[in-house]
Amino acid sequence: PPPAQVQEASSATIQELYDVRYEYTMVLDIHYIPQRSYSEQNANLPRHLPIVGLGCSSFSSFFSSEEGNDELTVDTVSREHPAVIRWVETIRHAVLHRGINLLDTAPWYGHGVSETVVGYALDTILCDDEGYRYDKVRKRKRTGSLDRSELIINTKVGRYEADPLKQFDFSYETTIHSVQRSLERLNCDYIDVLQLHDPEFAPSISILLKETIPALLECKRRGWTRALGLTGYPLEVQQEILVKAEREFGRNVFDQSLVYCHNNLHDNSLFSEFCFASRGSPTDTFAGFCQHSNIHLMAAAPLSMGLLTHSGPPNWHPAPLELKEACVEASKICQSEGVDVSSLAIIYSLSHPSIGCTLLGMKDEEEVDVAADLASRFSAVDFNNGSQDSILDQVLTPKERQVLDKLLDKTHGPFSQLKEDYRWDGRKEATNFWALVDDLKREPCNNQS
Repeated sequence: PPPAQVQEASSATIQELYDVRYEYTMVLDIHYIPQRSYSEQNANLPRHLPIVGLGCSSFSSFFSSEEGNDELTVDTVSREHPAVIRWVETIRHAVLHRGINLLDTAPWYGHGVSETVVGYALDTILCDDEGYRYDKVRKRKRTGSLDRSELIINTKVGRYEADPLKQFDFSYETTIHSVQRSLERLNCDYIDVLQLHDPEFAPSISILLKETIPALLECKRRGWTRALGLTGYPLEVQQEILVKAEREFGRNVFDQSLVYCHNNLHDNSLFSEFCFASRGSPTDTFAGFCQHSNIHLMAAAPLSMGLLTHSGPPNWHPAPLELKEACVEASKICQSEGVDVSSLAIIYSLSHPSIGCTLLGMKDEEEVDVAADLASRFSAVDFNNGSQDSILDQVLTPKERQVLDKLLDKTHGPFSQLKEDYRWDGRKEATNFWALVDDLKREPCNNQS
């Protein structure tokens, strides 16, 4: 059980709670990862975040089908399934033993399985509110000890089913229904940050402005979410939506932007590309635009969806061949020097002072411990004073620093000759998807003819 100080400190801040818990758990040889200051000015967002957040796509067959996981669907998933038992224990370990108190899920992950599994875990982590009535939202009893305010639980809307014809739906009604369904699966009264998922796949920005965003605002009005965010791959699409939404509604609609695969060893365009117009000011980076607009940044996929691993990415990975080959070369350089490319990639992504939290998928307790141990290297780092380079000097070994310099060498490094191939074309991915949908819609006509 938690120490008495924590049980009595109901009015304390999350950071104070974790300071107390950290002192207590050190006696038990449990090591909590550091928390970072996140939002001092925006009351909708948490004031502190763990340096690493738990990306919950791993709690489904979304990226793998180990041990029969591929048989799990939102209709067949149960607490008794061996994979579900393992995933629930992984979430519990991350939250209770390593202090990773941010969980990021989505209806798209396992098409409902991830949200359901996270809900099962939360039932054993969170405590019941005294006198709460179980009716439309919370229908299951909780048996844990943590207060809901000690966790940050984020989910998304917009992307849902595996069937391309049903995969995206940005309508008002579906968005409202999706949030209600997410709350029921998670067995929660509210979501911390409700995010617009992969808006580059929307048929038009107009539907986002006329239907999806009004639905998000209604969810916030009803108290179903504390804050609104968006997440997608093309930074230019996010920027366009943010600008047009502010113009449409006369204020900032979104509190947070979650980007992925743009803050890693091969792609730093989040901070380096000067291609966005920021409210009439000189061209700016996306990170600079968000800072100017009081939109807080989180990042995901420090391993670039498998590119920066020894085993390599899945077959469906959209990266161009040149980038895949460069990442293989980077992995070989690391192996030759006795350095793990994935560990180096994670440390590099965590080291940027402008990113409050980096999401990482962790499918079991071992992966949680690896990530948490890497994050713990930053315990003594002051992110408010120091550049990324100076922070890296504090957390890397001399050998790791030497290998990192080789990888980032702009003349001879593995990524030095990539030019435009250091990333993939997110807009093209969306265009190709809708071309596939059009073909599928024509198939019945073709068969009849």
